Amino acid sequence: MGSDCEAMSNETIFNALCYELVLFAIRKWPKLAFNPLFKALLAHCRPFWTEWKTQRTLKEVDKQAVQLVEQWEKEERQHRAEALATKDRELFPDATVTPLPDAPVPSVMIVREAAPDASEEVKALGGELRITCKLEA
Repeated sequence: MGSDCEAMSNETIFNALCYELVLFAIRKWPKLAFNPLFKALLAHCRPFWTEWKTQRTLKEVDKQAVQLVEQWEKEERQHRAEALATKDRELFPDATVTPLPDAPVPSVMIVREAAPDASEEVKALGGELRITCKLEA
């Protein structure tokens, strides 16, 4: 969390910490809320605490936004690979179709056994292998 502190002055961080400590003390001993010194500390430190808290909250929101974008990209890749697989299963009903969402480009691998009347060379290779990455024919 060192990057949180780099953008703020030491005074801001110190006053925000004081505000947090005063709030902690008031939660622990509620009578302190009426003490003039504690009231003055809260009044003085609140703007600094607000700035500090805002910075921390924005950093957390930024992290969450990055995580959401990554999740959406992953879901989009999965959806695209599944759409390709569905289309290719229709085009090649006798083949084994495997979606590849984690490939550099979401793709589908199509494996089809060699036909019985295929040449010895094709049979030696084990059949036909295709990799597609587009929904268009």
